[in-house]
Amino acid sequence: MIPQEGKMPEDRMQGKAVLALSVVLSALLIAGCGLLGQVRPEAEAETPRESISVSGFGEATGVPDMATVQLGVSVTGDTISAAIDLSNQTVDRVRQAVIGRGIPETDLQSINFSVWPEDKYDPVTGQVTGVRVYHVDSTLQVKVRDIGQVSSIIQTGLDAGANNIWGLTYGIDDSAALEAEARTKALADAADRAQQLSDGLGMPLGEPIAVSEVVGGLSPIFAEAAFARGMGGGGGPPLSPGELTVQIQVDVMYAVDSGEG
Repeated sequence: MIPQEGKMPEDRMQGKAVLALSVVLSALLIAGCGLLGQVRPEAEAETPRESISVSGFGEATGVPDMATVQLGVSVTGDTISAAIDLSNQTVDRVRQAVIGRGIPETDLQSINFSVWPEDKYDPVTGQVTGVRVYHVDSTLQVKVRDIGQVSSIIQTGLDAGANNIWGLTYGIDDSAALEAEARTKALADAADRAQQLSDGLGMPLGEPIAVSEVVGGLSPIFAEAAFARGMGGGGGPPLSPGELTVQIQVDVMYAVDSGEG
């Protein structure tokens, strides 16, 4: 077909329209990439501040005001039921005895109960004799809030049938005051260390800008022993509570002025 004079063929017009649209899209894409590549002033990373980081250490010591002790009962029986019955009766006597000394039920906790069989062997032939006994171990943990009662509570447990004493541990019921004292010392130590560094470097020390703390907790004294059942008389074993220490570490970052700029 011969195109009419003065008119562009339809297929050529469509081709030019597609070309024009492509140019516009390309321009928009280039502009968008340019915008993405720009960083606004408020998004720019701040220049790191000059700083000194140190660790400070502090500790405070106090006298224990409480203790925990584990009163153990170990028994044997010809049958499981006989061994368990004997264990239960003995532990109940121990429980009632320490309650009678003023220890509340809430300060008593059963922390162990185990049962196992033991086959007897002939000492000459080494052969199993066919005799079997059953062992039962029970442990009652007692918290003693009157430090002067610890020794007498142990003796009370022994007199009532306990035949093992384990894990005697001293502590401080509320260590907040010791922690506060240790923290104050740790912060002072950190400040002193930072000042020495800044003086040595000739960089005036600024304010602390970051701090973290590590609490070491109480360093308890452990006393562990095993007493034979039937030990009686006297006022109980001699004990020395000693002292306990709480330790705190603080990591502090201080701003400094480098003098540059």
